[in-house]
Amino acid sequence: MKKVIVMIILATFSVAMVNAVPDKKKQNKEKVEKVDSIALMIDRADKGDAKAQNTVGVWYYTGKGSLRQDYKKALQYWALSAKQDNVDAIGNMAMCYQLGRGAKKDSTMAVNLYKSALKKGSKTIIPQHEAIVKNTGNLFSSLLLKECYKEGIGTKKDNQKYVYFMEQAANKQDVASQYELALHYLNNQQADKAVTWFKQAVKQGEVGATYYYGYLMFNGQGMVQDKKGGIKLLQNAADKDFTMAYYQLGRIYYEGDGIDQDYSKAVGYLRTAAHRNIFKAKWLLGLCYLNGNGVKQDYYFATQLLADAAPSHQKELIQLLNDDHNGTYTQYLQGLKKYYVDKDYESAISYFKKVDKAKNAAGKTMLAVCYANKEYAKRNVKKAIKTLDKVSGNFPAADYYLSSMLETGTGVDVDEKRALALLDNAANHGVAYAQCKLGDKYMEGKGVTMDLSKAAKLYLQAEAQGHLTVESAKNLAECYVKKIGIIPDLANSEKRIEQLKKHKQNNSLVTMLKSIK
Repeated sequence: MKKVIVMIILATFSVAMVNAVPDKKKQNKEKVEKVDSIALMIDRADKGDAKAQNTVGVWYYTGKGSLRQDYKKALQYWALSAKQDNVDAIGNMAMCYQLGRGAKKDSTMAVNLYKSALKKGSKTIIPQHEAIVKNTGNLFSSLLLKECYKEGIGTKKDNQKYVYFMEQAANKQDVASQYELALHYLNNQQADKAVTWFKQAVKQGEVGATYYYGYLMFNGQGMVQDKKGGIKLLQNAADKDFTMAYYQLGRIYYEGDGIDQDYSKAVGYLRTAAHRNIFKAKWLLGLCYLNGNGVKQDYYFATQLLADAAPSHQKELIQLLNDDHNGTYTQYLQGLKKYYVDKDYESAISYFKKVDKAKNAAGKTMLAVCYANKEYAKRNVKKAIKTLDKVSGNFPAADYYLSSMLETGTGVDVDEKRALALLDNAANHGVAYAQCKLGDKYMEGKGVTMDLSKAAKLYLQAEAQGHLTVESAKNLAECYVKKIGIIPDLANSEKRIEQLKKHKQNNSLVTMLKSIK
């Protein structure tokens, strides 16, 4: 009986062993079919099938079957597919640049590729990155989603989600997001929240945040007011060349707000901001020239600055004229209006005589301009030159006008040497049109040794004042074409050249004069 039992067990084990033996023919067939399917897909990809290219890229990225993992090959196939606008392949390429797989890590390239895929219709990128942020708080994904919801890329604009993902990035110590988030809260009248994030960005050296944190501290917005501490931070921002810090410091010294009034310091700060087209700075600097505060009184410069700022300071202009009430400056402006707008030279002369009688050099200068005008019925060039000679050397605008007459021999013998000296003096003292004219001379080598670096420097000075002539703008564009080394922003040459070619003459003076009743 025992023998039978043993035989049954052995028989059963044998059957099990037989059933366990692999079917080599079947296995080899499956292997061939698997290899053939990979080879077939690669063949389709190599023949230009975009979907196949993306699939093969995935296989190389993950390592499928006989294909060993190879990020570079994966990227190559995805690049081919991406050229045919396959959004999945574009997104996969972005992943490679994001993680530095198959190519050097490049976050900018990754973001651009993700955005491209989204714009072309990808529906998977945003949910994938939202899941990543939720699970890991990944900074890259937070920044990508912040931009998508802000700009409406691949989704609708959503301010709430934009702020949410911006805050996620800010919490990861991304200084740009901290600064942007602070500005968002400041613009939405939430100064306390703005202060929190400006402070975080200041710790990381963000100059813009330093300015705003100082500004809020000075004014006691969102925190306890501390004018001295605020001024210190504003000075730090100015030391790092933040434009608005120059204006605020100029205003503070101009008004004596929280510090001893100092017009000289105010002029220094305001001039820097004004030359960067800050209209508030131009207005205050114009008042300094008008009243001789911190600088020699000069109606020419005062009017140029006030006219530039006038569109955003109409109420202040009206108040200024009301306060002056037919005073010397009002007479000067009325004379300018009669000269430039009405072309009534007799009336203009009557106004400028009143200004001259007040011993203001601007009045005598404009009297001479009237006397020399070809359209004036009683033109008297000799009288014009004699009048200009009386203020030449003390009033830069007079030097500019006299230089032109001496150069052309208008009513006097040509004196190129003196004309050039006067022009140079006017340019050095900030007369923009003198800077343009002298720059043109250096550009052409007319009366001076040709020097494109000097020409470019003069043109940039005039442009900073907002009074570059059309001809000088063309010449400055040529300096960009020739990449003159003194120009600070040659990297933007193409953009600047186009801007300069479209440059129009500044007509702010005439606009302001027309507004005066």
